[in-house]
Amino acid sequence: RKVPLTNYEDDLVEALAEGRGPDIFATQNFWRPKHENKISPLPQEVMTLREYQERFVDVVEGDYIDPEDNQIYGIPLYTDSLALFYNRDAFNDAGFATAPESWDEFVNYSNELTFIANDGQIEQAGVAMGTATNVNRPQDIVAVLMLQSGAQMNNPDNPNETTFTRNVNVDGVEVNPAASALEFYTNFANPRFSTYTWNASLDYSTDAFIEREAAMMLGYSYHVDLIKARNPRLNFEVAPLPQISEIGKANYANYWGYSVSIQSQNPTEAWQFLKFITEPENSQNYFLQTKRPTPRQDLIEVQRDDPEYGVFVDQLLQAKTWVQPDNGVVDEVFQNMITDVNRGILTPTQAVSQAQREINIITEGSR
Repeated sequence: RKVPLTNYEDDLVEALAEGRGPDIFATQNFWRPKHENKISPLPQEVMTLREYQERFVDVVEGDYIDPEDNQIYGIPLYTDSLALFYNRDAFNDAGFATAPESWDEFVNYSNELTFIANDGQIEQAGVAMGTATNVNRPQDIVAVLMLQSGAQMNNPDNPNETTFTRNVNVDGVEVNPAASALEFYTNFANPRFSTYTWNASLDYSTDAFIEREAAMMLGYSYHVDLIKARNPRLNFEVAPLPQISEIGKANYANYWGYSVSIQSQNPTEAWQFLKFITEPENSQNYFLQTKRPTPRQDLIEVQRDDPEYGVFVDQLLQAKTWVQPDNGVVDEVFQNMITDVNRGILTPTQAVSQAQREINIITEGSR
């Protein structure tokens, strides 16, 4: 039975509550904190903690291992990373031979690629970015900007506590990296700034890119096939996600894995199956069939040279995420945070402080 993604989590929780859930079920990489009590941990006799850490890229360890008990709660068939999609024709017209590598370059590119009519209408957006309602995964983009800016998303001594508003010292000056990241993001949708290129009245980001209404967008590997299917003639390429600096590179991971139900009558066999399908040969075959990047460290070198999908693979060693008490609610909190700044209701500093308070309230309520 194929379940729509929008209903999947609710249907799964209901099935497990009624004792009719499957032995193995898909779990998003952010789900461990809220669904760990429904999962049978991976037995040591199937795969030890060390074997798991050696097999998979670091972000998988952070997502599926509980730091409090070192138990493993999921095995992914693939991973994915956020990358820059750009219209090759638009770049050629602007005289850009290569993609921007830094965010400073990215801003310059966006400014040159933005065309605004005399009546204020955006005829071509440099990038589909800056709002919450019509941008794909805006919360991921803001989160990776926070990470690149030096924000500590969780307390190292208590990973369940959200701490991204803590100041950091940059050249002797105390700065709030989360507020700076949010301000950078929302300025693309602020008509008062030279970076203005996007607003909430425009088409959804992927639609705008497909229809040549936006010269750049940020997305994941699954967008490649989506774009090709919708507009086979679109001349586009994919480049690594821009960085603030070469030191402390950070990317963002969003993917699905598989976990074994705590109700399973055969948990060891179920985990053995998941281990089997992520053995090197099977994992590589999965990539060749689906073009979803490998979660295995030893296949990075094999897949990073793929002409279309290698860029997503190459970024996995720098991919990061953060512990969220309930990713669905956190997504909503981040979207509200962006919108409050877009509308001038809150400053970026006020908005990130409010968001952190709300997330920690959720965390306390889930204990």
